[in-house]
Amino acid sequence: MANVDKIRRKSHARIDYNVRPAYEPNPIPDPERDRDAWIEKVSSEFVSPSKANKEYYKVILETLWPKGHGIPGPVVSKEDIREAISKYRGKTYQDPFRRMRELQGEEGFLGIVKVGNNYQLVDLTVSEKREPRQHLNEDSWQEILRKYNGVCAACGRTPDEDGFQQDHKIPRLRGGGDDLDNWQPLCDACNNMKSTSCRECKEDCNLCCWAFPEKYKPIMIPGPLIERLRTYAKRIGGSPDQIVSDLITQELDSHQ
Repeated sequence: MANVDKIRRKSHARIDYNVRPAYEPNPIPDPERDRDAWIEKVSSEFVSPSKANKEYYKVILETLWPKGHGIPGPVVSKEDIREAISKYRGKTYQDPFRRMRELQGEEGFLGIVKVGNNYQLVDLTVSEKREPRQHLNEDSWQEILRKYNGVCAACGRTPDEDGFQQDHKIPRLRGGGDDLDNWQPLCDACNNMKSTSCRECKEDCNLCCWAFPEKYKPIMIPGPLIERLRTYAKRIGGSPDQIVSDLITQELDSHQ
């Protein structure tokens, strides 16, 4: 079992936004749009409970709408955003892109669009705020880690130096809550794969191998055995999937 007391926590699952084509940047500022006043106003309305995150949001907006530029703003690279936050903090910032997703999501900045691996502020639309993502406190997080023996719930890996993602088993957008039973630790790789699998998924979350890997995690079969299975299925004209299902059923029934 990994030492759960030393495992750092991360925030929440990745959200993918549609990638849109870049809008033609407008290098000429609009005299009717006061850039500094707008940034101050929207910064005062951030709903994140984290003071630090609010400061990073403001840095991001200042980067996406630099002084002396109009809207649409310039296309800004991921590294430009990282560098801006790192310069503000005085040390390298590891995860500026999660802050970007929060701005686009909970904070409602619909005018921020993703352009490939870059970002652009194309208009000043701010929609209704959403309830900020919850973060488990340290005691609750340690309880979750102990429940999963300090390893990734999906793949069983021990954490890297940055720790695990705090993951909602059933996403909030699918009705999942913040009770402890709906949390699990995921490594970055599994968290990203879960996010991809969840995208536009309409299946029952309660039967999902990503939401409940302890029940439905896929069983690994060695490659050479799979090759033998396919060769056998081809020879008899059968389906590899059906053969596996029949063999498992026969084996389990024989022990009842």
